[in-house]
Amino acid sequence: MSESKPIRQCTVEEAKLVFSLIRQRMHWMDEKGMDSWNRNHYDTIFPLAYYEQEAKQGRLYAWIDENDKIISAAVLLEEDPRWDSQEPSLYVHNFVSDPKTKSVGSQFLEAVEQYAHTLGKRYLRLDSARNNLSLERYYTNLGFVAVGSCQEGEYQGILRQKEIRCQNSENGLE
Repeated sequence: MSESKPIRQCTVEEAKLVFSLIRQRMHWMDEKGMDSWNRNHYDTIFPLAYYEQEAKQGRLYAWIDENDKIISAAVLLEEDPRWDSQEPSLYVHNFVSDPKTKSVGSQFLEAVEQYAHTLGKRYLRLDSARNNLSLERYYTNLGFVAVGSCQEGEYQGILRQKEIRCQNSENGLE
């Protein structure tokens, strides 16, 4: 695992920047002809107020570049109703990265894994849309294994987990 920067909690004011990243990613998906957040009104399902609330509750985390710009973010939860498991886990939701910054998403997930390790978690868990093959390859290449499925409204997802094996816990959280 490469050395990564620490992640940190976002302020309520920074939630606007995370929401802006979501919209940038949606525009990128339009440009790539993808059928994902851009087609299912993700920014309406998870509006700015959602990210502000998550920040208030201390669950919105970001990775900041050397220019103090948020380049990746996610909501991190210690419980998730989509999962029927009592294993100590950290759940990643609303994961986004700057489409102009290469490899930042995988580096952010490494930092989240290190943070989860400091919390004594056994798994890092997330879900992704069943119909997104490129995202499936992305998560598989990062070591996430498909272990089940979920459905919420029209959303059909694949539950994925990665066993946490970090040795370098000093890089987890700032």
